[in-house]
Amino acid sequence: MTDISVEDIKRLANLYSALAPVAVEVDAHELITYVFGDPGPLLGAQTSDLHGQNFTSFIHEKDLAIWRLIRHKIKRSRELGPLPLRLKNAEGTSGAFELHVARASQGRGALLISITPYQGQLSLGENKRPSSSLARKFEKQDFAALGKRLNAFVKNSDKSISEALIELSGIGSNTETDAETNLWALYRLLHDAASEGAAASLAKEKRKSFEDGNRIETEAEAKQDTVRVQGAMRGAFKQQAGETNYVTVAGSDGISEAEAVKAAVYAMKKSANSGRAKTMKALTGGYEKRLESVKNQLRSFKQIVVQERFEIALQPIVNIASGDIHHFEALARFDTDYYGGSPFDFMCFAEDVGVIQEFDLAMLMKAVSLLKRMRRLGFNVGVAVNISGRSIQSQAFLRHFFRVLEDCGDIRHLLAFELTESSQIDDLETTNRILSRIRDFGHKVALDDFGAGAAGLQYLRVLKVDVVKIDGIYIRKGLEESDNKSFLRSMAEMCSGLGIETIGECVENEDQRDFLREIGVTYAQGWLYGKPAPVDEALAALAQQ
Repeated sequence: MTDISVEDIKRLANLYSALAPVAVEVDAHELITYVFGDPGPLLGAQTSDLHGQNFTSFIHEKDLAIWRLIRHKIKRSRELGPLPLRLKNAEGTSGAFELHVARASQGRGALLISITPYQGQLSLGENKRPSSSLARKFEKQDFAALGKRLNAFVKNSDKSISEALIELSGIGSNTETDAETNLWALYRLLHDAASEGAAASLAKEKRKSFEDGNRIETEAEAKQDTVRVQGAMRGAFKQQAGETNYVTVAGSDGISEAEAVKAAVYAMKKSANSGRAKTMKALTGGYEKRLESVKNQLRSFKQIVVQERFEIALQPIVNIASGDIHHFEALARFDTDYYGGSPFDFMCFAEDVGVIQEFDLAMLMKAVSLLKRMRRLGFNVGVAVNISGRSIQSQAFLRHFFRVLEDCGDIRHLLAFELTESSQIDDLETTNRILSRIRDFGHKVALDDFGAGAAGLQYLRVLKVDVVKIDGIYIRKGLEESDNKSFLRSMAEMCSGLGIETIGECVENEDQRDFLREIGVTYAQGWLYGKPAPVDEALAALAQQ
């Protein structure tokens, strides 16, 4: 073994102190056995005061459930982090910190914990976290649209701009046109445009006319509605200036240069991760053949998306207390002539290659069309659509995505989104702002497969969501060991403390359902309540409840 000099040790210590000003080691009983650095500025205590203290005494009481989850997950992982957590100082004041946790080599159950100030904004949560209904922030295009509307109104009337502002805003025609009134009128008009209040009101009146007249949706109306939504959606695929378009509207299955690059990177990555390529010769051997295979998969993907060679299957999500269907999850089922593998493999391929955004948009298109049709047929039940973590980090996707949401005023409260954890999210703060905007539109947002990935705890602390779906692997194993039971209980307790509803996945028997009810999980999804079914079958079952 190479000898390490005292100077080297000092250098390493200085490097570590630059990365983490404080680090502690705790034993299996949570007692602090070692302290590195100066804890005074962060925890308000001296090193000597920390020795022998229980580390959990510094954790905010509302975050104790999260700490128990960290304790559980570290048993299966070598390290976890960064994890935002609230800690209290000696005076009882709490602050947000970022923790890296690793298993210590000495002592069973011992942990090494580095502590640094957290620079972002934590989703600390209240006892109740209602869905946001605020208007979205005003942007340049909102002002431009309002300007055009005002000019058109003034051109066809004898009113001034100020008078037009007041009349269009609906605050009264006899109000004096002072600066304060004009500003208030401007705000009212922008608020209505940005929050789509006018569109929602129009949709409400339209629904009422259907109900009053007892109209039944005709097949022609359903087809017209579908075509209209599809037309709007296809417009989202049009290439913007300076932007690469991965899926052509014409339906060609040719591979563009940008897609060829993505396919090449994916093929090389697959080879490198296979474990068989230990030399450059082995890595590049047969590369052309692998690349062509990836291109063929990509061609199939494009045909499936553009030609809509897939259908929606609906799986019920049930209120555990009542047994009634609360909403459905929309799942994709593919035309076997184009794709014979599992939907999960399809999604993984699309994410890894970097084209999942196109499928997410196509799936949203079908779900929006389906929900509008369901409402016309009298089904007032929601549908949740999956969005990949990779999609939500794409500016091109988001521009098209929000354009589609503009057409959802009449189904806004019924359309929810599940953010999947299958793809690592790099910028949580930006993602949180995007999710907040989706919630401001009036849609609920769920964090899918919670607990499956190492980043789940970090996501939950930063991302403001309405619902958490507990990964099915914990439900299936939840009754096998007391340790698993305590983990599930801590999950439910933590979400309840944050004001977040919970859904248990993969519920297959009554014992699992009863345990979920006992620990406070609100909803359940799984074969006990029904497998994914074609839309007509799912709606028939809904009509019978």
